[in-house]
This record gives sequence, structure tokens and C-alpha cells, in this order.
Amino acid sequence: MRHGRTIAGVALAVLAADAATKAVATHALAGRGAVHVAGDLHLLLYRNHGGPAGLLPGHPVLVSVLALVALGAMVAVARVVQTRLGAVAVGLMLGGGLGNLADRLLRAPGPLRGGVVDWIQPRTHGASMNLADLSLNAALAVGLLVLLAGAVRARRPGPAVS
Repeated sequence: MRHGRTIAGVALAVLAADAATKAVATHALAGRGAVHVAGDLHLLLYRNHGGPAGLLPGHPVLVSVLALVALGAMVAVARVVQTRLGAVAVGLMLGGGLGNLADRLLRAPGPLRGGVVDWIQPRTHGASMNLADLSLNAALAVGLLVLLAGAVRARRPGPAVS
């Protein structure tokens, strides 16, 4: 793996930050209602047993299996990633995916059925999220930049041949 250290470093940093913030949120926000931070940003402890954006409610095992499949696909992508920025995108995706999967595996009510700890709630968005979710969104944005940069490079004309 050409960029294995970058991928692993980013993934581990995201995983550690996500776990730490979930631990703090679980302790500090338990039993409290929404805590206003600024503007439309609130902190509210919530256990998400469904998928992102409220998809597949009531199907935590299916969501967990899909997460495992997605992580497997990211491991396959990690083996062929060509650029450092692409490696950052893969690391963000792996770290975020592993952070939420850890909750699904380790939290109540049990393996593959656990609730993901969400604690960030922007009122304009409606859904709750956590650092792992933000990492997944950042991975998509960085991945799109990588794809666009590759498309621009591919369209540049080569040197003139005489």
C-alpha cells in the first residue's frame, strides 16, 4: 500500500477523536435536554439505531452489515489509492466508519444492534451527528476534489509532437 501510513494515521486520529468526544458527550449530556451553543447549533445526546439521515429505522442489523460491506470496500480502495489527498479521503472514511461501527458492535442492546452516539444537532439540519459522521462527510468532499483534480489533469493536452 503506497500511502498506508497516511491512511492509517488519519483513520486512527479520527477514531480516537470520535471515541473521546462520544465519551465526553455521553457523560456531560446524559439526562439533559438540548444545550444551546451558538446560533442554530445545539448539543443533544441521542442514540441512533438506524442509518444516516434516519434511513432504515428499525433495521440496526442491516445497517451494521452495510457498514461492514462499506468498510471492506474502503479497504479495497486503500490498496489502490494513488495520491496523498486520496489517502486522506480514505483515512477519513475508514476512521468515521470504524467509529460508528464500534458503537453498533459494542453499545447496548448488543452486537450489530447498538446505538451510535450522536451529540451534535444543528437545528437547520434536523438530524443529530457526531465526529465520525463529520469525518464521513469530509471524506466525500475530499474524494470529490481528488476526482475533479484527476479529471482536470486527464483533460490537459500533452506536449506537442512535431
